[in-house]
Amino acid sequence: MSKKGPRHALRSRTTENETVQASSSKRRRTLDTVEVEVNHETQVHLSHTSQTTSRHYRFRNWVSPGLEPPSGSSSTEDEVDGYIENPSQGTNSSFEEFRSLKFQVRFRNLFTTAPNALRCPLPCFNWADSNEVWTNMLKKELTFQKDCGLFENHPELQPRMRSILLDWLSEVCEVYRLHKETFALAIDFIDRYLSVTKNIPKTQLQLIGISALFVAAKLEEIYPPKLTEFAYVTDSACSESEIIRQEMILVKALKWNLSPMTANAWLGVYLQVANIDHIQDQELGFVFPQYSTHAFIQISRLCDLSLMDVGSLNFRYSVIAASALYHHTNEELVMEVTGYNWADLYPCIKWMAPFARAILDVGQSPIKFFQNINAEDCHNIQTHNVDMALVDRAAVHQAAYKEKEKESPTSLDLSAQLVGLLTPPANKTRPTEEFTDEEPVSS
Repeated sequence: MSKKGPRHALRSRTTENETVQASSSKRRRTLDTVEVEVNHETQVHLSHTSQTTSRHYRFRNWVSPGLEPPSGSSSTEDEVDGYIENPSQGTNSSFEEFRSLKFQVRFRNLFTTAPNALRCPLPCFNWADSNEVWTNMLKKELTFQKDCGLFENHPELQPRMRSILLDWLSEVCEVYRLHKETFALAIDFIDRYLSVTKNIPKTQLQLIGISALFVAAKLEEIYPPKLTEFAYVTDSACSESEIIRQEMILVKALKWNLSPMTANAWLGVYLQVANIDHIQDQELGFVFPQYSTHAFIQISRLCDLSLMDVGSLNFRYSVIAASALYHHTNEELVMEVTGYNWADLYPCIKWMAPFARAILDVGQSPIKFFQNINAEDCHNIQTHNVDMALVDRAAVHQAAYKEKEKESPTSLDLSAQLVGLLTPPANKTRPTEEFTDEEPVSS
């Protein structure tokens, strides 16, 4: 690691100069304090032949041993749901037998650090209280929740259908030059709508998708496409009246909560914090994006690919963005700019590894420039740089990772395999280039 600090590692990754080697001993010590690895969705099927019952539990402020939420914090904001299925008739109530039972548990959004206890990485602002800004950002994630088991309520829908829909919406976004935030909002609207509804037929999925994009475009774009254009891209599958009707159904189902903190928004914050030392105007500099467009494009591509997989529903957007940042930089930088600790991010980092490997196989994505679009804003336009072929490639890597972990669980050493995964190998023939020298976003 360079003596210049963790932020230098991010800025030095423009071209193939340095692969950061993180300390694995510190990580092992951290993981040793966690009794079990926290997966956001763990399903273990019962081997009992006796009749079973399903009970619902609500967990508040789940934290690991030794970590206490701050006094005065609201526990209701951190409530998560869990369903535990166990034998209805037990012959032994001892703790040892309870631990030995094969039970089914599904938890959502469990952290070793309570979400409202995360350290604020934002700098001091002269226009607002940075701690209050950070708290409001975290509260949004607690408000805009998704159900990781949403497909259980929709028998006709399959996870791959969702991936195909998002692939098509991404292509529509590029055609109409819609922003990445518009695409991210559409994904959130679709997932939250499916989380609060039941028995949606597959014939309605495209209508839901284009209606979600229609709403997102009206919120985010200065000049959104007209309704006729949204109907046109469906090739007559959805009429204008159907989109209008579905739009009202969607926003009512979401209770008009239409402003989440998306993974795209979190990534922008993280990169801005990472580059804070190079922001000249400290008064208003943080308001305007000032970071490498190249870094943003590559990391957001990994976020997009990950979000196309149904497994992303197990993680908060802030965790997804932080994990994608990790796969491009190193542990020290991520811990500094996100406020999370390693145990909070480990499950998502591990889950995201096959997607990072798939992108590594096909190479980096260049910045596309568009006619009549300011060059400084082109990196914010959603491009179709993630498709179903890349999703399928990631699925192959997922299967390989699972098989490897089954054979040797300890072989997946993230410190050895994933740090700097998307960074080209070191090349001593080229001088080190700073990230800030490559097309920084200016106000």
